[in-house]
Amino acid sequence: MARKYKKELPRGEYLEDSIQFPVRFQEVDSLQVVWHGHYYSYFEVGRTSLGRKYGIHYKDIKEAGLSAPIVETSCYHIAPLHFGDEVLVVTRLFKRDVPKLEFSYEVFQAQEKKLCALGKSVQVFLDTDHQLLLDLPLFMKEFYIRWRDHMVHET
Repeated sequence: MARKYKKELPRGEYLEDSIQFPVRFQEVDSLQVVWHGHYYSYFEVGRTSLGRKYGIHYKDIKEAGLSAPIVETSCYHIAPLHFGDEVLVVTRLFKRDVPKLEFSYEVFQAQEKKLCALGKSVQVFLDTDHQLLLDLPLFMKEFYIRWRDHMVHET
């Protein structure tokens, strides 16, 4: 089933980052299992880490006079994480010629390298009047040029 869901994840050229951190007590239920909604927080940790690594931050979007609301998310849960586990989030930002940010996520239990969840998110760009952009913003074109040699070419 995970293989089927993986086919629905974005494809193409991408930049990748990974970050590892412990499951916190506040993230688990009485059975010490991570509550399903926290996986979206893990995705945010992954997006933020990738932004730090490659120099694309929410402040860059704001300084360009834009916002980038999330318009689509999904998470496919495969296996549970527990209190005491180390979480490994692998995040990919896919290069697009249209004005959107498209990410995929793989969440692992790091100690055993066990895949626990797959996910994706899509953000679009809006101008100061909250109108949808139709062209890729200049700062994103420059970003893709700057990191062109670091892109993984997925076939």
